[in-house]
Amino acid sequence: MRFGAGVLVGMALTGAAVGGYAIGQDSSATTASPVEIPGVAAQPVVATTGSIGDLVQAARPSVVSVTQATSRGQGSGTGFVLSADGYIVTNNHVVEGGGDTVVTFADGTSESATIVAGDPSRDIAVLRVDRDDLLPLAVGDSDDLRLGDQLVAVGYALGLNGEPSVTAGILSAKNRTITAENGVQLVNLLQTDTAINPGNSGGPLLNERGEVVGINTAIAGGAENIGFAIAITPVMDVIDSLRDGSVPDRALMGVTTQPTGEGLGVEIVEIADGSGAADSTLQVGDVIVAVDDTDISDPTSLGAAIATYQPGDVITVAVERNGTTQDIAVTLGTRPT
Repeated sequence: MRFGAGVLVGMALTGAAVGGYAIGQDSSATTASPVEIPGVAAQPVVATTGSIGDLVQAARPSVVSVTQATSRGQGSGTGFVLSADGYIVTNNHVVEGGGDTVVTFADGTSESATIVAGDPSRDIAVLRVDRDDLLPLAVGDSDDLRLGDQLVAVGYALGLNGEPSVTAGILSAKNRTITAENGVQLVNLLQTDTAINPGNSGGPLLNERGEVVGINTAIAGGAENIGFAIAITPVMDVIDSLRDGSVPDRALMGVTTQPTGEGLGVEIVEIADGSGAADSTLQVGDVIVAVDDTDISDPTSLGAAIATYQPGDVITVAVERNGTTQDIAVTLGTRPT
């Protein structure tokens, strides 16, 4: 595993294989491994300032088990209730197998679920069940989190039956970018030492008030106490779009870059025809050192920066050319699906 410039690779997604899955045993079943939403009327769980036990008791009715039958066996993960009328959030990799999906609630009842929409590039999916009496979780502001803040993960680790698993830890870092084992680059992640295990995928990472601040997603293979959750605030608009059945477009600048070897900036080696970069005054050989207020250290950090924008946004790209630094405006295009 390599660490550097906010980039971590060798990540394992935290879905779980069940149906014969047991600790210390082989299993032939394999699967993909680990807000107030505009327009959604919600009756959120009341935030708590009590013990972790009080927090979990309040959140428990809103955390669900998600299972899906596939040709390779039965995969499992976790989800949480988004709105009273049956919408549920989970990770896309939990349900990307396309099989029959079942959601099981705290009271032991189960419902068939429809996948409303899923976004593989952001690893988020929204499901729906035919219920109108669900209790949504309150959603917090992940931007307000501070390093060292207490966090609690609730989820169906290892796909075990019965009550969910609960683990607690702290926020170790913000704004992480990782490349998961399936090749997807995920940005705006929270890093935590809270234990996150297979089966936790899609479950809530809660702050000390019991509000969702992240969606548990991945762990660092070969490392200890390094887990990752998708920060909730930057993806609230994505969740809203998925609830409406549409997958938001991703922004594209249209450059291929390589490291400079000096730890600062990336050199443009190719510009895609018809892209926003091609329509600007960027040139092959320019060294991109910043996008708006974000310093760029390597190609991954450039990709992470662009991922925070929408198609049509105009960004200011600072480049070094012939010994001078200049700012160039670039209108972002749309990344092909």
